[in-house]
Amino acid sequence: MRNFVFNEIMKLKRQTLMEMTKLFEEDKLKESLFLLPKKLLPGPEGTYRDSVYHEREVLKQRIKLFLGLDYEKSRNLELFQISEHIDEILSGKSELIDKSKKLHIIKEGCDSCPSGRYYVTDLCRNCVAHSCMNSCPKDAIQFEEGRAKIDSDKCISCGLCQQSCNYYAIMKLERPCEVSCKIDAIEKDEIGAATINYEKCVTCGSCYISCPFGAVETTSSLIKVLYNLKKNSMKKVALLAPSIVSQFGPKVSIGKIKSALKKIGFEEVYEVAIGADMVAKEEADYIQNSDDLVTTSCCPAFVEYVRKYQSEYEKNISPSLSPMSHLANYLRKTEEQELDITFIGPCIAKEKENFLFKQVDNILTFEEIGILFITKNIEPSNCEEEDLEGSYDGWNFASSGGVSNAVKNYINADIKDIKLNGLNQAKKIFDEVKENNYKLLEGMACEGGCICGPGIMTNPRIAKRKLNNLKEKIK
Repeated sequence: MRNFVFNEIMKLKRQTLMEMTKLFEEDKLKESLFLLPKKLLPGPEGTYRDSVYHEREVLKQRIKLFLGLDYEKSRNLELFQISEHIDEILSGKSELIDKSKKLHIIKEGCDSCPSGRYYVTDLCRNCVAHSCMNSCPKDAIQFEEGRAKIDSDKCISCGLCQQSCNYYAIMKLERPCEVSCKIDAIEKDEIGAATINYEKCVTCGSCYISCPFGAVETTSSLIKVLYNLKKNSMKKVALLAPSIVSQFGPKVSIGKIKSALKKIGFEEVYEVAIGADMVAKEEADYIQNSDDLVTTSCCPAFVEYVRKYQSEYEKNISPSLSPMSHLANYLRKTEEQELDITFIGPCIAKEKENFLFKQVDNILTFEEIGILFITKNIEPSNCEEEDLEGSYDGWNFASSGGVSNAVKNYINADIKDIKLNGLNQAKKIFDEVKENNYKLLEGMACEGGCICGPGIMTNPRIAKRKLNNLKEKIK
């Protein structure tokens, strides 16, 4: 389970989005957008990088992503050029809008981290054994000034020196984005900067979480949502992912969040736990009428993984839509008015799911909703309490094991199931599936489940405890 740390990259992202939302609310976004980099990074010295001009260039690219633009299409455009088409962009009519990727690498921000090289650290004690030197097949290690030194021109990165050092003084330096990606979708371009192979990528967001330079960024629908709230005549509906539990602190219940969202301008707010109950029942019926293995369909990154890397099991993917898409589809069929639906959750792969099924209109993270509360001067803890809907089983979809438990409860029988808890387990789990007769495979791309997704704002362990406490409240 990941450890959530609120870092400087997140602070800068939050500050940028807050400034953009304020400018939009004041009807100044078009005229002041190009001033944002200098306002947020006044200089004259760089705060995070070697030069303030470098920082501003990275921020300029980030601002374009926060408007929902495709990095490659908009990279060479200046912000004043973007401003001229702001209404076209926010109304979804611009050709510059990202149509399918969601994740982008800002080349100006990538540090081109060295990867695969071995280094001798200060832990080297100049021991008598010199096992590292003697194990090297290329004579790449010599001792100078009382410590080992690796000749990078001779080194073939075999790792034998690291294995032989009993002081653990030799380390292998790897790119965080490469290490975090369990499907090898991170590659290098001609200048050594990271790039995403979208043919391999499943949009799990692990590279986005791990990059310490903030070079991996996602597009945002936040300003578009504000635009729709102000100018769109359709009925505004918000859907809350079950993982919203505890995201806004101990004093902010889910019922208060529902009330706060209505103050923002949403006319109705529904819990996706309702959709999760629908999915659990549907999948239970499907399993009971099938002789084959069924894999869950709620995690879009897992579904994409199956399609790309375990294609023989694509036929086993549950035909049910995800809880988000299922509930949105239900509401569109039952509501008389035309709906503008915004899903609020921690998952960036939901954008890819929505590119395919188009059941919702906008997708926001918990952080983006927090920014809306600040911009609109709304304190959720002071809002009225509203009732919760959905069963505990539906809410527990947010945690690893929750989907399979809900399905088994509907079947009211113990079936042979297996859980894939994080893509790092994928190969091992599918190897086991091939050797055993399982009825249900629950797949979660994020270890720990949705409460550990890339868009969370609180420690997953706290969210897990709050989720467990919710059981007593709902039942």
